[in-house]
Amino acid sequence: MKGEGSRRPTVFGLAVLAWLIAEGLMPVPALAIQEHGALEGLTVHLVAHLLYGAAMLGFALRIRRSRLAARRPWRLMAVGALLLALWNGWAFIAHVLSHLVPPGDFLTGVTGYRSRIIMRSAIDWLYYLFKMDHLVTVPALALILAALTGMNREKERNNDNGNRS
Repeated sequence: MKGEGSRRPTVFGLAVLAWLIAEGLMPVPALAIQEHGALEGLTVHLVAHLLYGAAMLGFALRIRRSRLAARRPWRLMAVGALLLALWNGWAFIAHVLSHLVPPGDFLTGVTGYRSRIIMRSAIDWLYYLFKMDHLVTVPALALILAALTGMNREKERNNDNGNRS
């Protein structure tokens, strides 16, 4: 029986890797600003932000009120969930502000999507600030990753301790 470290790459695996590298080397527009079109699409999207935010807030509160709060990974998970709840409120406000900014304040790129904004009013500045939601999501996801890593380490330690007896 072969050891775990002796696996060789398959032709399929190498083909997938080559395809991923080729895709990564071909630049395409990022299209990072999502448009929601009709009012129905925006309404459903805003309701989804409310529900997701409420779910993350409830998740964080359940962790805080349980015995899990005594363990560091779960405390990190709770803070990450709180940040995701904050992000949903942040994104909700950004979507509302996007409809308050006069269309003439947006400049479109060659793709026809909004790519720049002319800062003419306080609404424009608030919209610009609230579109920086990555300032909340990146730390939230980093905390959740740290929590999951910590949980995995705890599990491995418990398995190691169980195998020794």
